[in-house]
Formats: sequence, C-alpha cells, structure tokens
Amino acid sequence: MEGNNFHSQGRQQLGSSTKVHTALGFLILALLTLLQVKYQNSGNPFQTHGAIMASFIVLVIGYALMLAGISRPTLNTSYLHIGRRMCVILGTSASGLLVEILLPPWRILILAISALMFAQLLCVAHQQILQFFGQIFQSINQSISEAVKTLCGWIQNGFQSLQQAASKAFNCSSMPTANSIESQVENVATSG
Repeated sequence: MEGNNFHSQGRQQLGSSTKVHTALGFLILALLTLLQVKYQNSGNPFQTHGAIMASFIVLVIGYALMLAGISRPTLNTSYLHIGRRMCVILGTSASGLLVEILLPPWRILILAISALMFAQLLCVAHQQILQFFGQIFQSINQSISEAVKTLCGWIQNGFQSLQQAASKAFNCSSMPTANSIESQVENVATSG
C-alpha cells in the first residue's frame, strides 16, 4: 500500500517537476545540436524533412505555451492536471520527432510511444478535458454575449442621438412657416 501511494505521487509529480522540464529542454537542445552536426555538410533538414520539422516547431510552441500556462499562479486549478500531462506529451513528442530524423529506423517505435502517451492522457482525463472545454466555451459565449450587448447599446445610443439631432434641426428651422408670413404681413400693414 505504501509503495502504491509512492508510485501515484511520483506519477502526479512527473508533469509538474521542474526537473522533468529541465531534462526535456536539455534533450531538445542536445538533439537539435546533433541534427545540426548531421546536416552540417549535407543540406537542410527543413528541405529533406519539412513536415517533421514543421510538426516539431508546432509541438515546441505548444509545449512552451502549455508550460507557461501551468507555471502561472491561478485560482482555477482544475485544468493543471491535464496541462501537466499535455506538457510532458508535447515535449517528449517534439524530442521524438528529432530522433526520427536522426535515427530513421526508430520512426515506428517513436510514433507508437507518442500515440500511446496521448491515448493514455485521453483515457485518464477525458472527463476533465470535457469539463475544461465546457468552461472555455462558456466563457467564450459569455464574452460574445457581452460584446453583442455593448454593440447593440452603442447602435441604440447612436440612433437616439441621430433622432434627437434631427428633431432639433426641424424644430429650430429657419424656414418661414405660413403663420409667420401672415404675421409679418399684418405687421407691415399696420405699421404702414
């Protein structure tokens, strides 16, 4: 029982440990250096392995964004479990893509390991993932609703201002009316 508890604590800390992220960063830098050495005289990995390099860049950007997201202090910690696992998966997958270029015979094994890690994440945290996306969609819906209300208020205020300006223009018109012409004629006739 003690051993099981220790094992589950080790699993929980795997994604949150700075040691893991330091190791992943070092691994990615070492693999990039080896890639540079391999392609020093023979070309460009972006030309020979364009799709893999593009995928690598996407995964590294995702890893960096996820790491930044789980590193900042927040009151809502419900997504941290998923974020930590995704961070490890993105980092190891990015490393795996570089290994695929360096050691092509290992390509199938690396893809299988990455797929299994992602499947394990989905199996373990599917309810949390659905809840997380539900919260995201709810906040997006609320933001859009508030934006539409604000826009409608601006449009309504604009029409009211336009209506008021138009009514003032017609009420203060300098055009003579029939009554004012008659009174002017009477004034001229009586004074003269």
